This record gives sequence, structure tokens and C-alpha cells, in this order.
Amino acid sequence: MSSTPKVSIIIPCFNQCKYIGEAITSALNQTYANIEIVIINDASTDDSKSIIENFAQKYKNIVFLNNEENKGVVYSRNTAIDAACGEYILPLDGDDKIEPTYVEKAVKILQNNPKIGIVYCKAKLFDSKHGEWKLPEFSETEILYQNCVFCCSLFRKSDFEKAGKYKEYMNNGLEDWDLWLSFLEAGLKVHKIDEFLFNYRQLSSNTRTDMTWETAKNLRLEILKNHLSLYTKSESFVDKVFRSPLRKIKKYKKLFFILLYISILEFIFILVIILNNYARGLING
Repeated sequence: MSSTPKVSIIIPCFNQCKYIGEAITSALNQTYANIEIVIINDASTDDSKSIIENFAQKYKNIVFLNNEENKGVVYSRNTAIDAACGEYILPLDGDDKIEPTYVEKAVKILQNNPKIGIVYCKAKLFDSKHGEWKLPEFSETEILYQNCVFCCSLFRKSDFEKAGKYKEYMNNGLEDWDLWLSFLEAGLKVHKIDEFLFNYRQLSSNTRTDMTWETAKNLRLEILKNHLSLYTKSESFVDKVFRSPLRKIKKYKKLFFILLYISILEFIFILVIILNNYARGLING
């Protein structure tokens, strides 16, 4: 590995002509010198392609790729990373931005820590919402239940390939969560830089983020199915699946018997009323 390894910033774009220029500019403004920017247009129907081409003509470190038909983010990211020359990869969505020192600071972490496979940072929201993006704090337990690490994180291309890349079965969302679990399965660690170096555009509507419950359920089932060994090795997960229901039964056992006792008393009371009315009917008859 060279003293200044090349970093490839990967930017997929689909109909993001309003924002793609900001994303590219934030990549160009990095303080880290050895950077290439691989931008892939996923058959946009707006002006995204022409905007990207103008940047590519102006800057020699920009590589422009174009899908003739819409393939989705998983295919597009994988294709761009395959074409990338960098030892390190940083995915960046076409409507987000990174701070100028993000790559420089993240590279130092990976270079000095071979056991670390993922480097990310604190993030801010912008556009329709502002302020800190408060994701759950990462832990190897917490990430089993929800994603704690956004896609704009630095990793080694070699680790990405060993992990099986982004999976096609996650094309409807959560593909980055699935990838991080593959990294953890390989024994790699995660490091968070305690600085706001990533800016996540919060739009009023986001079709991939605001997925239906049915889609979210199916994607989570895919994650569970494809990382089953990781889940079954987790004491926390096993405890939630097998022990928690038993604890709840024990917790509510007393209440159950109280309710059962009340139900029996109500049944006896109703039965007495019925028998009493029946007896009166016989007497009056």
C-alpha cells in the first residue's frame, strides 16, 4: 500500500440534476489529494447526464459512466466500484455532501488500523430539515436490529470484494446495512470519527427511505436469512428470541391467573342467575 493510497469517491445518480453538482463539488473540494471521482448516471431522464459530462470534461480525475437503462443503486454502485482504481472506496449519493477533510481523516484511520474495515462520522441534516442526524450509536449488538452506519463510509475495495459487494437481493433498500453485516462477519471493526463530516439531504419525500412496511419486512427477512450465523452467535439476539417471551409469561403469570379467576367468578355468577330464573319459571308454571 502506498503512503497516499488513492481514494475513489463513488457517486450514483438518477434524476438528481438539482443536487448532483453540489455532491460532485464537495468531492472535488477534499483536502486529500489522491482522489478519483467515479460518477455513474443511471439512465436519468432529467439533465443529470449533461451536468456530469460538463464536470468530467473540466476535471481529469472524474470518471463518467452511463447506464443506458435504469439498473438501480446496487448495480450502479457495484459497476462504479468495479471500474474504480482506488484502494479505498467512499460511496456518496448524488444529493448528499461531504466536508473537505472527511477523506483525509478517514484514510488515516484505515491506514493505521488494519482490523478496522469501516470508517464513518457524525452527520448533519440539511434541506427540509436541519440539525444532527441522530442515528443509533453503533455496537456489534445494535446493528443486528437496525442500521447505525450510513452508506457514505470509507472502506477498502479488497474488503468490499471479499464481502460479496452490494447484494442484488437488497436492490429495494437497506443494501448498506447488509454490506456492513458482511464486513462484521469477516471480523472487521467499525470506527466513528467524532466530527460532523457528512451532510445528509433530508427531502420532504424519499421513495427509498419511506418504504412500505411489507417491503421493509421482506428486506429484513433477507438480512436475517443471509446473515443467520451472525445472529445466532449473538447472545442478545438469542435472548430476545427465546428467553424474552418466557420472561413475559412469568411477568404476567399472576395477572393471567387473576383474570382467569375473575372470569370463572363471572361465569358462576351468570350461571346462578340463569338457574335461578329457570327455577322461578318452574314454580310459576
